[in-house]
Amino acid sequence: MESVQKQLEELGLSPNEVRVYLASLELGAATAQQIAAKAAVPRPTTYVAIGGLVKRGLVSSHTRGKKQYFQAERPGQLLRLVEEEKKKILERELKLKEILPGLETIISLAKEKPVVSYYEGLEGLEVMRGALFASKAKNLDVIYNQKAVKRTLPEESIVLFTHKVIKQGISGRQILLCGADEKIEFSQKASRFINKLLVTEDTSNFGEIAIFSDYISLTAYLDKPFGFLLKSKDLAGVAKVMFDLAWESKKLRTYGKK
Repeated sequence: MESVQKQLEELGLSPNEVRVYLASLELGAATAQQIAAKAAVPRPTTYVAIGGLVKRGLVSSHTRGKKQYFQAERPGQLLRLVEEEKKKILERELKLKEILPGLETIISLAKEKPVVSYYEGLEGLEVMRGALFASKAKNLDVIYNQKAVKRTLPEESIVLFTHKVIKQGISGRQILLCGADEKIEFSQKASRFINKLLVTEDTSNFGEIAIFSDYISLTAYLDKPFGFLLKSKDLAGVAKVMFDLAWESKKLRTYGKK
């Protein structure tokens, strides 16, 4: 009997509805009081259970004299509950299929949500510059002012960074901003890059913009240097297009060889 009760509950009936239904099956036409006594369920609860069973078409009622009698329908009616559950499951499946594309879009947007990190001081900039090597990028497009870099970063830091760039086989394009009378010194790293110069009147506070892999880094080489590292495939793609446009500018002068 416990197995029967469990299976009926799996069809969506509450425990009280199951007890009332089974009691009604045994009694045949009976009053709510008789059913409550047989099912061992309080009379108020029995009325609630009977109401649920009537809605499901599992119990019918009729009046005899002044009393109302209830009678369970034949067990074959339970098959209708199974069919109704199948129908509901099918409807839920169809609705789920309708919203799946939207859910996939949400996941996609979440994956592509830009991640921005802030770095400060020389130690912070070292960590930020390390993202280039961690990304395993092989191409680097960068705009920077050599004078500002040398004024801010220790010589050993510049040498170590150059060594790592060469060791990882990174190449790309460099746009160096410089004053009209400024002397440009190309490091060993520059031999792996195509280099162009942009002569400008004021580069004293210019920092650096670098594009690699899915990243954009922006560095301000000030007395207290700081920088932002932005990870976004889409934004990095936009920045790359803008760099391409700047690279074709007639104001740039080509120096060195790749």
